[in-house]
Amino acid sequence: MKQIFKFVAALSAPLLLSGCFLLPGKFNAKLTILDGDRYEFGYTGQIQMTMPDDGKMKKPSNEPFDPAKLKCRDRVYKSNGEVNAESPVYGDEYDRYGKDADPSIDNENLSYEVVDRECTDEEVTNRQDRYERDQARKQKRYEEESAMAGAFFGGPIPGDDDSMVAFAKKLSKYQGWKKVEHAGGNIFDVEYSETGPIGNYFSFPVLPDAQMQYPFFQLIRRSDGAVEMMTPGIAGQGSLFNMMMMKESGGKAPEISDIDGVLTVETNGTVVNNNSVDGFTVKGDRKTMSWKIGKSAESEDGPRALIRF
Repeated sequence: MKQIFKFVAALSAPLLLSGCFLLPGKFNAKLTILDGDRYEFGYTGQIQMTMPDDGKMKKPSNEPFDPAKLKCRDRVYKSNGEVNAESPVYGDEYDRYGKDADPSIDNENLSYEVVDRECTDEEVTNRQDRYERDQARKQKRYEEESAMAGAFFGGPIPGDDDSMVAFAKKLSKYQGWKKVEHAGGNIFDVEYSETGPIGNYFSFPVLPDAQMQYPFFQLIRRSDGAVEMMTPGIAGQGSLFNMMMMKESGGKAPEISDIDGVLTVETNGTVVNNNSVDGFTVKGDRKTMSWKIGKSAESEDGPRALIRF
């Protein structure tokens, strides 16, 4: 298990840097494992594509430079009338001489006065050049981050509604996706249900064209035929969720909506072990286990179960 978590961590390194992840939101999921070779799976609720909250994925406004938003002023000393020109301030940039800059300062006792004036042609030209270079840099960074996110997720770009809507339409064409709707922001409302042979591996969700996959739920067959259920992406110490929330190098954790869901697993096999709080209940040949995941979780460990047939 530790090796799997290390593998997921290595694959996720680029995402840790960009802050982009796929996570559930509010959901209800049920997984039925029968006879060791067949599954039935259903997921109803939200899927969210996270984004960093440091503005990297925010699309630049691309507003043209407006000279009317440029403020120029001089600092005139009361004792000798010496005049020092201050750096121009544009738009909503921090203004050290603004009325709200530092309310504790007693302007009456300052040795100088700040006098507004018209900006010179040179100041306007220099500031416009700086503004346009900044805008070009932000646009380039946005395009690079967007391309990375689009490649990771298979098309959608967090923060870009058009790409999110297009991805919802694309995903709804694939088997199992009964409903995929962009709910605004980075949230999708989905209904998924599918049944089929387990084979050696089952995973949900699987995104078409995505360079990275983000399994909320997995079934993996062991060499002795037993089936192991795990949740590498959404719970536990080694999960993508907890790795994502680590703040490294002074970075900020991405914005996410609440993860709040229930996973129910039903099987006619022998439950060798599971870490649900209440173990499992038995009705006929069926054993049922249930886990709360996210904000209502009763344990920090990710749901796990080992079933033999």
